[in-house]
Parts: sequence; structure tokens; C-alpha cells
Amino acid sequence: MERKHIIIIIGILLAIFIILCGYIGYALLTPQTTYITYNITESGTTLEIPSDMTVKSNNTESGITVLENDNTIIVIFNSADKNIGQIMSFANIKNPIFGSEYEGNTTLNDPTVAGCNLEGKCNAVYTGNDETHDNIIVISKNENIVNHIFNSIRWGNGAANTTSAVSIGNGDTTYPFYGDDGSIVGYYHVGDTITHHDVILKLQPNGQWVQIGVATPSEPSSSDDGGDNVDSESSSDDSGSDGVETTTDDSSG
Repeated sequence: MERKHIIIIIGILLAIFIILCGYIGYALLTPQTTYITYNITESGTTLEIPSDMTVKSNNTESGITVLENDNTIIVIFNSADKNIGQIMSFANIKNPIFGSEYEGNTTLNDPTVAGCNLEGKCNAVYTGNDETHDNIIVISKNENIVNHIFNSIRWGNGAANTTSAVSIGNGDTTYPFYGDDGSIVGYYHVGDTITHHDVILKLQPNGQWVQIGVATPSEPSSSDDGGDNVDSESSSDDSGSDGVETTTDDSSG
């Protein structure tokens, strides 16, 4: 074999070795987060949390549960049958971050929340549900963890799972719409409208979908598979789902 060919083969092997070392190094330095299902016993609501999270406190007097690990804090409060003192205890945690808003997201620097400390810039999100009375705050240094936790929320007590989460990216907030099978059809901005089973729904500032009209039934087509039939007209948020378009109301917040 010619010397030139040997040099080429050695170069290829070295390139493969360097690439493999890069992948191995990335895997070691960026461990994948594994999740387990956490159940809120008062309501049956579930959410997926990082498997290494531990209970910082489960205060029966205040009704507040705090979970933590090295980069994430979760605060859970179910307000059903709680007295004003317990409600204020949770408000004292939530309001300094989110004010009186029903839903919200923001960023925090070196936050101390419910006795837990995180260093650096963190994403903070809050959501609640009137039917289950659950209130959930997630704060994390990892934006992907925040999104995963909130997208995994399934409200209990038979509550509809149409707006259980927000998706955060570049300061943009969108809410998912869930199909009849519980899968996410797409993400939408406040003011967007969709047509679902011939009912026109509009996304409100609090993250709830409200019926604003009835669509004219369309002629059945041979390609109709009996699915969720979510349609609308707009351009603000391309969810990537077939047959789904959105429309934005510029007058909404």
C-alpha cells in the first residue's frame, strides 16, 4: 500500500476518534434529565418532575409543598378548603414574583424562594386551575426543564387539559391546545382563535379558551379521519401541525 494511502487512512481514523471523543465529552458534561410523575393528592393533578428532586418542605399548616434540586424549585399549593392565612402564605411566595396574575412567566437572578436558593439567571413560571384549585410555580436555571414540567401537567378532578402549560422561548409565551386524545395539537398566543368541532374558540389572557361563535359546518371530505378537526386562520404561530393555522388579535395583550 502506498504511503499516501496510509496517511489518508490514518487521517480518517483520527477524525473519527476526535468526533467520538467530542460526543462522549458532551454526554458526560451534559447529563440527560430523567423524569418521574408527581401526584398532587388533593386533586389528582399530575406533573413530571426531575427524578432527583426532593421534598424541601411539606407544610401541613400552610398547605404548601416545596420540591428542589440543584437547579430547580417547584412550589405547589392547593387552595381547596384553605383558610385566609394559608392562602396568604402562598400569596407571599407568588406575588413578589408574578403579582396578582393568574398565569405568568419571568426571569429571576439569584432567586431565594420558599427557603430555597438558586444561583444565576433562572426562568420562573406560574399557572393555576380554578376547577382543581391547584397552583404551581416552577423556577429553574434550565429553560428546557421548565417547559417539560409545564407541558406534562395533567389537571385532576376531571378538569379539561386544554391550557395546562406555557411554552417559553425568547420571551415569547404560548399556550398549548390539547386534542381529544390528550395530545398537543399546537401552541398559540393570546388572542388566537381556532375552530374545534365547529366551535370557534379564542385564547384569553389568563390562558383559557372561550367559545366566541359557531363555525359553519364544512362538507365532509374523503380524507376526513375523524380526528380533532382543529382549524383557524392566521399567521402568528406556526405550530407545525397539519391543517392548523392561527389568527392573532392585535388588540389583545
